[in-house]
Amino acid sequence: MRWILALLVLLSVAPAQARADAGADTDAGADTARLPPKFGVVVAGDPDETLRNTAVFIEQEAVVAGMEAPSDPALRAAMRGEPAKEDDGLGRLRSIRRGLGLDPRKDFESYQRIGLIAGADALLVVRRQGSILVEVFDVAAAQFYEGVLDFDSSTAEQRATFIHSRAEQAQLRWSEPPPPPPSAKPKVNEKEEKEDSRAKKRWKKAWPYVVVGALLAGGVTYLIIDRRKDPETGIPLLRFTPGEE
Repeated sequence: MRWILALLVLLSVAPAQARADAGADTDAGADTARLPPKFGVVVAGDPDETLRNTAVFIEQEAVVAGMEAPSDPALRAAMRGEPAKEDDGLGRLRSIRRGLGLDPRKDFESYQRIGLIAGADALLVVRRQGSILVEVFDVAAAQFYEGVLDFDSSTAEQRATFIHSRAEQAQLRWSEPPPPPPSAKPKVNEKEEKEDSRAKKRWKKAWPYVVVGALLAGGVTYLIIDRRKDPETGIPLLRFTPGEE
């Protein structure tokens, strides 16, 4: 009897364990299938040698932290503001980068265009404001994440955490459903719209004359009515009757 009960217990536990193992394998497969977030490093403002070297250093740290940089070295150099050594077809990108101002919040569209050219999920923006600062730009959302990192006072671990968490969130942004399209406006007949517009223009030109005409008509009417109310007054005439002296 005991061995029958033991067999029943084993049969009930085995399916549950198999489902748990399958779930673990599925999660592991999903983690393995997810690609690392792709980033690009952009130097905003005057790309002096210190800023360019800092950008290279941050790029190497991000790659070590498990992120992916653009494979084209010329593209990465153009984003750092390095001069072109030959005609590499990145003149437009360099022009956009040169237009970046000291205030990143005024150049959302430019940063997004650079990110799309680089095929990046996130941009690491290196700029100088007293000290060297690092920010993360979400390409899909065209917005900066909150928080600014001071490069000189931060550690490699702090920079890796700061950058990687934001880049992963930017990567997930591409999988979000797009916003619903705006409600369709009722179609307007172009011919009727033009006729209404012409009628309005004519009325704007003619309304002063209409008002003056109405006032004149009212004044004349008033005079006629007032004339009828008063008794007739005229100059007395002498009448001559034949046969009378």
